[in-house]
Amino acid sequence: MKNLRNCLWLASLVAVATGVIAADDTKANLQLTMLTKVNPNALALWDATNKAQDDNGNLDPRKLNADAWGRIVDMGKAIEEGGKALATTNGVIAAAPGAKLQDENNPGASKAADVQRYLNAKPAEFRKHALELQKTGAGIVEAATKHDGKKLAGLSDSLDEVCESCHTIFWYPQQNGGK
Repeated sequence: MKNLRNCLWLASLVAVATGVIAADDTKANLQLTMLTKVNPNALALWDATNKAQDDNGNLDPRKLNADAWGRIVDMGKAIEEGGKALATTNGVIAAAPGAKLQDENNPGASKAADVQRYLNAKPAEFRKHALELQKTGAGIVEAATKHDGKKLAGLSDSLDEVCESCHTIFWYPQQNGGK
């Protein structure tokens, strides 16, 4: 019985160690995170908040029913998860090997290798932007949970700025003078 316990303990230790090593080798896929978590939920958020505007262009929380508020909570969670995945990973890959970026065949557009160079050159700055995305997502969740239309409107508006400030550095800096 003692040998069985020792074998199980050793097997558990190996499994945990293997998991830790595997977790350290895992890198977040920027393109996949954007395509599955951030972009569709940001677009859905903007669509929902635009549809709930009053005649003056202000968000009218009364135009959002319980189901809409719940969907916005889910959108915020996905945006938060995307930001967290990118901020807490052991490195970021721009895209899977061989994957093409949207519009990369257009003149002046970045290719995955370009974006990877930008990411590798400024990892701490990228992490800062990912944390800001995570924070914005968490704020959206909080605002939607409290049905706080004013806070939600501000976060919805600022989300575009959060995205754009990162994109100009890591996705298409050549269009911004290479800054």
